Amino acid sequence: MRNPKTLLSAVVILIFASPTFGTSSADGAKSVLLLIPRHAGPVVENIGQVFTRQIQQRCDAKIVMSGNVPLRVELALEKGIPAEGYRIEDRQGGGVRIAGNGERGLLYGVGKFLRNSRYDQGWFTPGAWRGTSAPKCPVRAIYMATHFMNYYEAAPIEELNHYIEDLGLWGFNTILIHFPTWQFNGLADPAARKWLDRFKTVLTRAHKSGLQVGLLQVPGEGYQNAPREFLATKVPGNRRGNFGVNLCVSKPEVCAHLLAMHDAILDQFKNVGLDYFCFWPYDEGGCACKDCWPWGARGLLRISKELVPHIRARFPACKTILSTWCFENENEANPDGEWVGLAKAMVQDKGWADYLMADGHDDYFPKYVLETGVPGELGLLNFPEISMFGMSPWGGYGANPAPAHFEKLWARIKHKASGGAPYSEGVFEDINKAIYAQFYWNPDCRAEDTVKEYAAFEFSPDSAGDLLEVIRIFESNHSRGRIGQSALRAFELASKTDAALTSQARTSWRWRIVHLRALIDKELFERKGRLEGGTLKASFEELTRIYHAESAHSMPIKPPQLK
Repeated sequence: MRNPKTLLSAVVILIFASPTFGTSSADGAKSVLLLIPRHAGPVVENIGQVFTRQIQQRCDAKIVMSGNVPLRVELALEKGIPAEGYRIEDRQGGGVRIAGNGERGLLYGVGKFLRNSRYDQGWFTPGAWRGTSAPKCPVRAIYMATHFMNYYEAAPIEELNHYIEDLGLWGFNTILIHFPTWQFNGLADPAARKWLDRFKTVLTRAHKSGLQVGLLQVPGEGYQNAPREFLATKVPGNRRGNFGVNLCVSKPEVCAHLLAMHDAILDQFKNVGLDYFCFWPYDEGGCACKDCWPWGARGLLRISKELVPHIRARFPACKTILSTWCFENENEANPDGEWVGLAKAMVQDKGWADYLMADGHDDYFPKYVLETGVPGELGLLNFPEISMFGMSPWGGYGANPAPAHFEKLWARIKHKASGGAPYSEGVFEDINKAIYAQFYWNPDCRAEDTVKEYAAFEFSPDSAGDLLEVIRIFESNHSRGRIGQSALRAFELASKTDAALTSQARTSWRWRIVHLRALIDKELFERKGRLEGGTLKASFEELTRIYHAESAHSMPIKPPQLK
């Protein structure tokens, strides 16, 4: 990082406006002058580029590089602001100053400023929000599932990079991805090389945006061509997936094989740099032999602990996360003792893990954590399902916001959580991402307040109230088998908003997935759930284009097929 004092004195963004322009002018600024400091580092330079892109894609204000301007918006790095926080304040003589305690804090301050500005009253009208804000949760991650040719695998790389930058503006600080070994026959596999080339580029760009990056890996999983004699004993239950390459880590030769395999994978990311490494237990993963079971208390811990020195030898500052996904459900008739066994193991040795991740399918959250506490007293992260819950195919009907659902889930753990990493399959849950970003920033934030801020920013402040009602209706009609008459009201409000939006907002993919959801729900209600007709066909085809899902596996995001 560059010297903060140097940046403090040098980083300036100037907004060029008419002589009568003020912070509340309805006319807005017709030009924006962006001055990049002479000594700015690449992250600050990129923040300036994000600022420019956001304004240019939302309104007709022009970016210029010189001019005498009456309004000044100064970007600065300043000590004394809490970690990753920012301060937005008025400047003497007019204008606005946005200061971050570091580069990420500056990014978040720019995000807050942009979200509270207007783009629909002719040009660009700066927002009036002033104050200091800092996040309560240190880990504010998104897990991007990178498989099955979903959005993250299929979207043009520059579009994906811009989307990650957009998530940073909302307050996320970490991007997690998974290198799916089960898809490949080793690192020499051309498909593996293509995947690595893409996502090393993506993670490098995320770092340039000021964000942290990490891998979420199954420590006991091999490649497709893993030796057959190394294969694991299948674990019980139907929520602990197995693509046929889970390995038995109780065998010394298997551990040696896995350590060598992960050494080679880690080396692929040496030039990128990893800030987090998450050990994943199931779906995929696991072995139920007598020496590995219960997996979450024995085999998983054995191979994960052995991997830690290999990770930290390459990335000394890398933090480690132990996931407990699909550990025993205490309501099952035959619990396998994973939580109790994990707690005992952590009493003996917890120094290898920094955080414990816990969550479950649907509304379930591990009772052990709620009633007994976090094993090892590690920092607690959640892993909320924001993509697939209650709707199939997920994303196939457009936006899937559920603010009340997520606020209920978050309320159970917000007093003890250090953050989390929502599970994402694409962009259709963009509103849900914003909701969790704000939960992690301020655990007491109301989900509907985020929805209103999102609607005002992405669409229009004048339509935010109507769109909140639309989102409430979407959630009430989330189940595809119980779409009610309220779908007609949602479509009416969405159509009213559509007519009032700027051309930029009306044609944006964020608005299209909301408008299409309203249209699809109306059609399904009127057709009593039947997938038929030209309107539905055209809507599903447009969603396919937005998601770049033409070659997607039918499970993740490809819209439903018409009868």
